Amino acid sequence: MHSYFVLAIMFTRFISQRVVYALLAPLPCAVTTSTTIHKAPFLVMGINKWQKPAALNRLLLHTNRSLQLRMSEKDGEKNIGSTWNIPELKKETARLVLRCHKKINKASERLAGANKVVEELRKNPNPTLEQMEACPDMRSMENDLDELKQRLGKLMHLEEQLKSVKSGNSIILPEDIASMALELGVNDSPPKQQERGAKKAKGPKIVEPRKPYFSYYSENNTEIRVGRRSEDNDELSCNPEHGDGPDWWMHAAGCPGSHVVIRCHDNELDREVIKDAAALAARQSKCRGNIIEVNLTRWRDVKKPPGAKPGLVQLVGKVRTVSVNMKEAQSRLERLDGTKK
Repeated sequence: MHSYFVLAIMFTRFISQRVVYALLAPLPCAVTTSTTIHKAPFLVMGINKWQKPAALNRLLLHTNRSLQLRMSEKDGEKNIGSTWNIPELKKETARLVLRCHKKINKASERLAGANKVVEELRKNPNPTLEQMEACPDMRSMENDLDELKQRLGKLMHLEEQLKSVKSGNSIILPEDIASMALELGVNDSPPKQQERGAKKAKGPKIVEPRKPYFSYYSENNTEIRVGRRSEDNDELSCNPEHGDGPDWWMHAAGCPGSHVVIRCHDNELDREVIKDAAALAARQSKCRGNIIEVNLTRWRDVKKPPGAKPGLVQLVGKVRTVSVNMKEAQSRLERLDGTKK
């Protein structure tokens, strides 16, 4: 009689790995009235042929876990069994602790501001629908703040635990510390910054020519020009580009200071315009005291003597004198400063 053997191979796919079972069952040696069937042993990779199912399950779980660890390491993700750069891990933990402190401060400020809004809304007996809809979500803000405080506590605990870990560039952490670092998303290197796009091409800057004066405006929109420095005073008082003959000119009497030009040709100046220009001339001078005298004349009556120092001029026409009370002029000067250009 001839012996025949049949080899049957069955493939079964598990969730995370493949295990091959081979079933080997010899047929009876001869065809008789009584059929003999031999038990077929399991031949599984890495398992003895009569191993129990419980041991098989444990091996499969271990294999699955090892496979997942290898896959995560390949993808650059940390896991319990990974090695860590301890100095960089400590540095990153300290950075996240500081960042969490800043977030808590900002969240506390937002919550305090929201509390004020809610309190004002409560005091209002008839709030509008828009005010009710704009009311901040206090509960959500409080929850966010609590979560930040909990995260800060965990980060500080991790920072404390890392002090007991020996330094090294490739160290396997204790399981509890590694789990904590993974839970908090702490790595041994700072997160990669996103690459910035190409800078937009900027056009040429339009730079206006520098003017030798600052412009202020009175309530009736009369322009008052005040020289910046000595050389600028000469330009303002002697260059026709910056003044006309009928314009009015002012300067603090008897002491250095800025030249002031009132861009107005009227023979009778508005009294408020005179007070505005006189206050500016008094403030921009080196005169001291509460009462300061200021000269007033036409722009055409201001001459530059040959060889004179910058800012030094001669008045050749009729000159009037205006007194300025500096204490009373403070509010006027504040208004004028709001129009400065």
